[in-house]
Amino acid sequence: MTAADDATPSTAPGRGPDQALGRVVPCGARFRDAVLDLAAARGAGVPALTTAALLLAPEGAPDPGIRDAGGEALLEVGSCAAFGTASDVAVRKALAAALALADPGARILPAEDVRRLEAAVETLGYRNKTLAHALQRLSFQPLDGRITEVRDAAQLFGFVNEWCFDEEQVRRRFRELAPVYHPDTGIVACRERMGQLLDARNLLVRHVRTVYSSGDWVARRGGGPSA
Repeated sequence: MTAADDATPSTAPGRGPDQALGRVVPCGARFRDAVLDLAAARGAGVPALTTAALLLAPEGAPDPGIRDAGGEALLEVGSCAAFGTASDVAVRKALAAALALADPGARILPAEDVRRLEAAVETLGYRNKTLAHALQRLSFQPLDGRITEVRDAAQLFGFVNEWCFDEEQVRRRFRELAPVYHPDTGIVACRERMGQLLDARNLLVRHVRTVYSSGDWVARRGGGPSA
């Protein structure tokens, strides 16, 4: 449909332009359904709703266009003298404003805005896949069996040795790593890695609690008296 076609009122197929009854407006399928639902909720017909919408439509209201995520459709708006020479674009804009007023949380986007958002989502999806591949290459390789050595657990958490952290650091590092490897929601979802992270966290916490107050721990962390 050209801009010229959309600038003048449409009529239902098989009716002449002088037969106002059954005038139809091309629009998106979801938009049409929303208008019909609103008319039903208000206990009014679409013609009455359209008449009121044309009287109250704000200046510069966006045109939702003739297609949306549900495809294209035709909305029969009936006939009313108040329609005058309102174009299909004007009717769509008015009804879009009526929908927005009926639900303050709703926002009807023009087709161009929808295309921009779809492009942005596609770009984010590509970047997410790229990040996941990079993390996969950089991630630790699961060890054979369960983690039982403090040294292995410390290295898995990125600590240079088993004496350079406290319990809070262990828990903070686990909170950073867990979302990456969670088997259901992680960027690099891996049940085996997640299991070993849990083993490593528990082992390091026990290690800290067991030896934290010992002189050996204090000395190795550099907190003991100088010789």
